[in-house]
Amino acid sequence: MSSLALIARFVSRSEALVAQSLLASQGIETLLPEFNVLMAELDPSMMQHGWRLMGSSEDLFRAQAILRDAQADHADDEE
Repeated sequence: MSSLALIARFVSRSEALVAQSLLASQGIETLLPEFNVLMAELDPSMMQHGWRLMGSSEDLFRAQAILRDAQADHADDEE
């Protein structure tokens, strides 16, 4: 069994959920340890380090590449 690794950090819960959904569609299982921190939406200071998206260390580089490609595609669409 592989260990957990930090795939990415996000400023908002919604960004983290979109990234998690994208990775799930590619067969990569992840978790958001802070998912149930509902007060963070009301008091952002509670989330000083952002929303962590964690996954298997075996999937780390593939997951990061998928998110990087998605971000690049989004930037191209905005131009």
